[in-house]
Amino acid sequence: MMNYMKAQKAELRAKLLAEREAIPPEKRQSMSRAICDRAVSLSGFRLAETILLYAPKPVEVDVTPIAEAAWEMGKSVAYPRCHRPEDSFAYMTYHIIKSPDELHPGSFGLLEPDEDAPLYEPQSDKRGSLAFAPAIAFDRAGYRLGYGGGYYDRFFNAYSGSVIGVIFSDFIVPSLPHGRYDIRAGLIITEKGVRSTIEN
Repeated sequence: MMNYMKAQKAELRAKLLAEREAIPPEKRQSMSRAICDRAVSLSGFRLAETILLYAPKPVEVDVTPIAEAAWEMGKSVAYPRCHRPEDSFAYMTYHIIKSPDELHPGSFGLLEPDEDAPLYEPQSDKRGSLAFAPAIAFDRAGYRLGYGGGYYDRFFNAYSGSVIGVIFSDFIVPSLPHGRYDIRAGLIITEKGVRSTIEN
């Protein structure tokens, strides 16, 4: 059953990645801007003490404006760093940065904080946090199709804050294969609007 699910995900991943690559860059930029505008207008964003983001690949939703808005409002902003130890599961930590200049090429060619950047510790948040999660696709129930490494699922399974999916609207699908450790986003933001997944 597990191998069948992996095969399903791999096939869907390849199909959707090709479709996303075909989106013109200027259209991606416009849709990303609309998504970011919706994100920073959320009441949860205004109230959160810390915003967890990601350094986008060129074909992903560019969440840089969210970081800029958070810094302007005096919030802490954290970005992920991937760890791949030889003797255990790969995992991810978030680190606080104060500028995009503090991100440098790391795992998988992605920009990451330096190892000595302050570690994000959820228990230190007095007003809570919001995490914006990237994906290849989300389904209507909030389940996420990632790149297959499991980094986000492992982190978010131990995370008590709110997880928000950001995705271009064409990449919300009716349903995705998922297992017991796959996380759900409570909200999904696209260029067309904000949708709750609670009713699904």
